Amino acid sequence: MRTIPLRDFQREGVKALGAGFSAEPLLLTGRDQEFVLLQVSPDNRTAVLDLAEGLAAVLALRQDQDRAVETGLDQMSAEDVEAEIREARKEIRRRKRLA
Repeated sequence: MRTIPLRDFQREGVKALGAGFSAEPLLLTGRDQEFVLLQVSPDNRTAVLDLAEGLAAVLALRQDQDRAVETGLDQMSAEDVEAEIREARKEIRRRKRLA
């Protein structure tokens, strides 16, 4: 995987990618963020977008799991989880009655 500074890509656009841009992913690196640039053809567009959405979902799940560990929620028992769900459902029903 080639790496290109984000600043170069912003300034030069496609020229920064170099000649012979291939299907190889490119990593655009900036100060605070990095981006992966993939070539997408009409034949694989849907598959690539599906994979990207799945990856985004996995990353969000991992972030939620990390937050659960940080706050101790990963130590809740199944009974405690069920009690939380029951309370949330009661609150939803209560709000619907009031609306």
